[in-house]
Amino acid sequence: MGRIVLEHVSKEFPGGVQAVRDVSLEIENGEFMVLVGPSGCGKTTILRMIAGLEDVTDGEVVIGDRVVTDEKPKDRDIAMVFQNYALYPHMNVEQNIGFGMRLRRTPKPEVRRRVGDAAGVLALREYLARKPADLSGGQRQRVAIGRAMVRQPQAFLMDEPLSNLDAKLRVQMRAELARLHTELGTTIVYVTHDQVEAMTLGDRVAVLRDGVLQQVDTPQALFRDPANLFVAGFIGSPAMNLVEATVAGDTLEFGSHRLPLPAGRLDTYRGRTVILGIRPSDFQDADVWHDERRPVIEVTAEVVEDLGTEAHVLFPVEAAPVELEGVAEDPQAGTPIPLVAAEGTSVFTAAVDARTAAQTGGRVRLSVNPARFHFFDRETGRVIRTRPLEVPAPR
Repeated sequence: MGRIVLEHVSKEFPGGVQAVRDVSLEIENGEFMVLVGPSGCGKTTILRMIAGLEDVTDGEVVIGDRVVTDEKPKDRDIAMVFQNYALYPHMNVEQNIGFGMRLRRTPKPEVRRRVGDAAGVLALREYLARKPADLSGGQRQRVAIGRAMVRQPQAFLMDEPLSNLDAKLRVQMRAELARLHTELGTTIVYVTHDQVEAMTLGDRVAVLRDGVLQQVDTPQALFRDPANLFVAGFIGSPAMNLVEATVAGDTLEFGSHRLPLPAGRLDTYRGRTVILGIRPSDFQDADVWHDERRPVIEVTAEVVEDLGTEAHVLFPVEAAPVELEGVAEDPQAGTPIPLVAAEGTSVFTAAVDARTAAQTGGRVRLSVNPARFHFFDRETGRVIRTRPLEVPAPR
């Protein structure tokens, strides 16, 4: 059983630095769980506590049916894949994959069988005689994964294993990791700062900030129903547009724009300021796709990015931007840094159909779907529930 449970786990380093704060998390047997967040959020520390490489200050770690909080790493029946491969340069692929088994004095026929099986799954059979220097970055990472596979552990712990690869290889390795998980069915706990990686790989995703668990859910649930401002701003690329807006009766006012609110939404916030969130994908060029039921705003395009499959229209909104600490300053988190706007002005992104005629400096008519608006309390940053949660379809 590869079930992993963290019960009120905390980690404090010397000097009073609190890296992880009272995290409780249950990872089911065979689940692909992704820990994601900006640099310094505690995700790698949690992984190292599961592995036994860091002591737990408070709480318990359970793997399978055993409490392993005080056990040594070698007794936890887990295998770890690191960011830097950690291959032996003087050994060939076959020797690197089987090295751990030889240390444990596994019989030679069994070593050859397991190495052969792992090489087959990872498409490494033709490279078994090569040294690491003769392999590409993706092949070296597969060797590192193979070395973990042959141990047949209860769980794999992966610490940003793709961060050293170029963009094309990362996409390829993501697909290979997903296939590998399907074939093996082993529990995987995967750490990354890349929210695109998290969304494409995880059965569930745990979002962390400053050592505190913010939300745990399926990727689509995090995207549709973020629990707070941080999750809303962190999950999704391009990032969610966030701006302060005033609730005036059945309309929402921000900058020079007035948009209708469905009846009954935000009744308790009338006359107050809330934070409005609009996903870029919830805009559309009204001259390409027009729905009479949706309101239209007219804006000036500061930048138009033609990506082939879609176009990103960046436009100013005369309203104070909402700054999220830990999101905008971390370009590696999959959240692009927005354009520098004039004081008191926000820059919105609309992801529209590639057939748009929008041009930089021109006027654009954008339709938007108010039913998909997100609202957050200005003081607490928590989501304002104004409608029943959507129940995701079975995966």
